[in-house]
Amino acid sequence: MDSKSDILAYALKNFTKFGSKRFSMDELAHSLGISKKTLYKHFDSKEELVTESLHFLLGKIQNDVDTYMVENPNEKEPLSTIIYIYKLGLMTLQEINPSFLFGLSKYYPKAFKLYSDFKNGIVWNTVCPLLQKAQNLGQVRKGVNVELVCLLFLSRMEDTVYSKANLFDEYSIQELLEHVIINNLRGILTLEYLQTAALQEWCK
Repeated sequence: MDSKSDILAYALKNFTKFGSKRFSMDELAHSLGISKKTLYKHFDSKEELVTESLHFLLGKIQNDVDTYMVENPNEKEPLSTIIYIYKLGLMTLQEINPSFLFGLSKYYPKAFKLYSDFKNGIVWNTVCPLLQKAQNLGQVRKGVNVELVCLLFLSRMEDTVYSKANLFDEYSIQELLEHVIINNLRGILTLEYLQTAALQEWCK
C-alpha cells in the first residue's frame, strides 16, 4: 500500500482515532509496511500529510452535502437541509477523537486554517442562506437576525459536543441533534410553521 490515496485514507483513519500529533510518521510507515522514505516521496512533511488527510475528509463531507442538495432541492423546506448538514456533521465528529481537532490548532496551523475555512464556508455560504430562505418563506420569524443565530449556535457545534467531556460517550447522535441544533431552531420559528407536519420530520 504505497499509493498516495491509500496513504491518505489510512493516515486519516489513524490521525482521527489517535490524534494527529500522537500518531507518528514512523508508526504510519510501519503500519503500512512501507519505508519512511516512501512516505516522504509523497509528502514533504508531517504537516503536509495531516493537511492533505484533512482535505480528503472535508472533500467527502462537501460531496455528501452537495449530493444531498442536488437530490433533495427542498425548495419549500430549506430547514430540513440544515438538519441534514448538522446530522452529517455530528456523525463525522462522533468518529473523530477530540484530540485530533485540538491538535490541529496547536501543531498544524495550515490544517487548522483548512478546517476553519471549511466550517465557515458551510455555515456562511450554505446554512445562513438556507436560514434566510426559510425566513423569506415565513418559517423563521421576521425579527430574527439569522446571521447572529449562525454565530451564536450553528458555527460552534464541535465546541458544544466537546465542551467538558465527549458528549458522544453519553448521548446518541439523535439526542445531540435535538438538543444542540433542533431546539435552537425551534426558538426562531413562526407559530404557523411550528404547527406544520414538516417540523416533525426533523426528529426522525
